[in-house]
Amino acid sequence: MKKLLFLLSLPLLLMACEGEEDRQADCSTVLCAADEFYLDYKDVDGNPLIGSVFVQDSFKLSSPTSTIYLKVNSFGPENLLPIAYRSVESGADYALELSPTASDTFNFTFTTNNGPCCFTSTMSDFKYNDLTIEVDSIRNYVLVR
Repeated sequence: MKKLLFLLSLPLLLMACEGEEDRQADCSTVLCAADEFYLDYKDVDGNPLIGSVFVQDSFKLSSPTSTIYLKVNSFGPENLLPIAYRSVESGADYALELSPTASDTFNFTFTTNNGPCCFTSTMSDFKYNDLTIEVDSIRNYVLVR
């Protein structure tokens, strides 16, 4: 009977020893997916423009309050411009310099959710040169120029 009582009380004893650190997620082994989206410039025939027509080491994306430089995607498909959500402000207007004579305007509206280990952003509105572009769950926006 004592053994049965001990076995029944053991789970309660172990739960009582659980500390706050045992209830939080262990993020040390989590590899978060890149929280970014991609601009994919094409001509009307579907040919990529980044790397052929628009050739630069980096492309300047600026708003009235910040400037970032986008490098062509180094992982995965080439000819894409990756934009990290954390680098841009939701709802702000941006200008992207494609060449000394060509630029485009953008407005990205998104929300960012803080998970226990990773950030995940979701685009709700995407404007390109004042046109509304359909939001893409794949996060790859093909822009025809």
